[in-house]
Amino acid sequence: MKIVSYAGQQLVTTDDVADSLVTLAAAVAKEGEADAVEIPILVGGREDCADLVIGVGNDLLVGPHEFDDDEPDFSEHAAKLQAHRLYPDSPDSGEHGGHSDWYVDVDLDLDGSAAAAR
Repeated sequence: MKIVSYAGQQLVTTDDVADSLVTLAAAVAKEGEADAVEIPILVGGREDCADLVIGVGNDLLVGPHEFDDDEPDFSEHAAKLQAHRLYPDSPDSGEHGGHSDWYVDVDLDLDGSAAAAR
């Protein structure tokens, strides 16, 4: 479990939701935008939801949280965050150094060297 500090509040949620939230918040801010999202939280041992505005001008702090009970399954909510239009396809992987920017490697053979080699 993790704790999300947002607007002076401490919100407890699952690791997958917190990690997805941070990734999405960074992606939204990178685009110079802000957006409202809903995340599942635990309040006094019961499940609830919180609405957050993420992106430019909205700071999040996420850290570990001690939790002794069974962890709730918030994976559906994490998947919703990951389905956001600005969520990176593969945040830490990729052939080109982990950058999610569009990349094309094109050899147009403008000098005809490929034809001469045949």
